[in-house]
Amino acid sequence: MEPKVIPQLLLIAGTGRNTGKTTFACNILRKFSTNHKLIAVKITPHFHKNIQSGKVIIDRADLFIAEETDATNGKDSSLLLQAGARQSFFIMAKDEHLENAFQEIEKIIPTDSLLVCESGGLRHFVVPGLFFMMNKTDGEMIKPNSEKLKLIADRVIAFDGEKIDFDIDMIEIKDKQWKLKQ
Repeated sequence: MEPKVIPQLLLIAGTGRNTGKTTFACNILRKFSTNHKLIAVKITPHFHKNIQSGKVIIDRADLFIAEETDATNGKDSSLLLQAGARQSFFIMAKDEHLENAFQEIEKIIPTDSLLVCESGGLRHFVVPGLFFMMNKTDGEMIKPNSEKLKLIADRVIAFDGEKIDFDIDMIEIKDKQWKLKQ
């Protein structure tokens, strides 16, 4: 099956943990949320117990989706709200359920929504307007499949734990689509 083309999606993946994905997403939200309605989505394949905040939408053994409602709890989905997202969704889904998870989100949000999403595995099912791959420069273990994703990323961005090596002014929204300025 061909990947679904979603030009209003900006997708951020990482070569591992703590690669600056949420920091980069928050920077994008801060820059563009004053003039655009943005929705944030955080997807993880790691299932956590005791999710305390948010409005639970789906809670199954294979899929968990919640809308974050607390902008003060310090979780990544909360930080995305603080940065300017109109709505922020947290999804836990194994790779084999990612496509279904994203279809569930698409049912909830308006079709013309601009999205900022953290997920590496989702890139196997969709072609976003922009796809960024975050790479921590300290040489930590790299996730399997990261090398393949780097090859199809619009940009691979270095993160040293503090500084993101990318000029965010290179991103634009044109005709309800995420693009890199020429």
